[in-house]
Amino acid sequence: MQIYTPQQRLALHVSLILLLGCAILYGLLDYIPALIGSIILYVLFRKMNLFFTQKRKWNPSLSAILIIVLSLFIIIIPLITTSVMIAKKVMVYAANTSALVNYLTGFLKNPMIVEFQEVTGLDLQNPELLQKIAGRVGEFATSLFTPILSGTLNLFVGISIMYFILYYLFVNEQTVINGVYYYLPFDTTTVRQMFTELENNVKTNVLGQSLIAFIQGALVSIGFLIFSIPDALFWGVISFFMAFIPVLGTPLVWVPAGLIAISQGNTFGGVGLIIYGAVLVMNIDNVLRFSIARQLGDIHPLITILGVIFGVNFFGILGLVIGPLLISYFLVLVEAYKREYAKD
Repeated sequence: MQIYTPQQRLALHVSLILLLGCAILYGLLDYIPALIGSIILYVLFRKMNLFFTQKRKWNPSLSAILIIVLSLFIIIIPLITTSVMIAKKVMVYAANTSALVNYLTGFLKNPMIVEFQEVTGLDLQNPELLQKIAGRVGEFATSLFTPILSGTLNLFVGISIMYFILYYLFVNEQTVINGVYYYLPFDTTTVRQMFTELENNVKTNVLGQSLIAFIQGALVSIGFLIFSIPDALFWGVISFFMAFIPVLGTPLVWVPAGLIAISQGNTFGGVGLIIYGAVLVMNIDNVLRFSIARQLGDIHPLITILGVIFGVNFFGILGLVIGPLLISYFLVLVEAYKREYAKD
């Protein structure tokens, strides 16, 4: 004899599923980026997997292993190596606060800045203030990059989980797709649109943005060389990563570099670098962003820009994909609602 009615059993069953699901999700919260990374790699290499398994008739496991090795050497290892190198150098700069104080002191002696201080009555050359600013910058840089250098174990575990999921996605692709169609509470058309939006967003905001960032970083390095600004290669790599930041982007590199050059007496180099960045680097970004977005995924630029702004704020670097994808899914679900429930 049951003490529960069928409705109560159903409610308890669903509640237990949700409770255990939330507990599992909470326990794996630190590795959500690994899940998202595996989905991004799956979309990027899906056509290659289909080529190997369908046209070449390879075993799915062999195809998955080959793709994992390729992605490891093409994407993951270069990205981690570059990040660690940048982290170490930035932390060296951050630790050397006296050099930063000297830079700030020299910059504030620029005639235009001196005149601004006289008009406003501000004392920006106060040594204690400059030392405090330099110390805060150093602390921020250290806190930003310490996880990259100290989180070796977590990084290894995260990458291992990511590739385990990716292997499963490739080997059991049709099972996963059938499961998505079965469990999502949407019609077939809506689910297909969601798959399409996922593919378009990954292509636009990973492949497209990476290409734009690479071109901008190369242009910044060339600009540093042309106007005799030191560490051209290093700041070009920094510009590659800064290019992913919406609105601000590479000006975070070449504007301060130009101002510092001016403060050190290299007026031609500083002014030239700022003009070069404003005219060439910024306009290349605007031209390529619209054309590449339309060629790769036909994602409206407004969706990309707004999605990246709020996505990076909530999800970090993965927000480059998650943000625009969430906006696209919102629009898809609104359209599905109109199609299914808002009929006259």
